[in-house]
Amino acid sequence: MPSRARPAGLRKRWLVAGVFAVLVALVAGVSLGPVSLPAGSVAAELLNLIPGVHLDSGLSEREIAIVTELRLPRVVLGLLVGGLLALAGGCYQGVFRNPLADPYLLGVAA
Repeated sequence: MPSRARPAGLRKRWLVAGVFAVLVALVAGVSLGPVSLPAGSVAAELLNLIPGVHLDSGLSEREIAIVTELRLPRVVLGLLVGGLLALAGGCYQGVFRNPLADPYLLGVAA
């Protein structure tokens, strides 16, 4: 009986683990800094940004401003830059059909 090869794809548990890791990194990135903020309160404040959700985070107005105006944009920008760099690396590897392809292959890193 011939074995059926499964197509290469992302399994659900890896996707869930990746999303969970990103959420943990988001909360940690927003809660850690010169002004320490409790992770649970930061998570509640981040959930408050979703329309229709109203939770009491226990943070003062100044702490809310630190979360929403200073730290959150930096963390989101870092996540976007990291994701785009990963996408660029994956495109390089896909175009050249070489799992070890890097920017030095065409000299674009100079």
